[in-house]
Amino acid sequence: MPIVPSSEDVNVFHTNSDKDSSTQALHHTLGIKPTQASPGNHTHNGVDSPFIKFSDIEGGWMNVDGGEPWTIYAPIPALDGGGI
Repeated sequence: MPIVPSSEDVNVFHTNSDKDSSTQALHHTLGIKPTQASPGNHTHNGVDSPFIKFSDIEGGWMNVDGGEPWTIYAPIPALDGGGI
């Protein structure tokens, strides 16, 4: 039968975790910093997540790291500028 750690031991494990230490960390808090995970309700308004400008969009792809076009990260299937 496996040993079940106490709640105190579990708290110590989490206190000493790799939380937000890098993008490769196993544990992340929610937030806007580069090593944090984005919450599901983020809006890219510059407050709850990085601001996205239309100039960041190249040929239907978003250049999220500010690098060259071949470093594009994710496709955007459709973009509706609405009343802009």
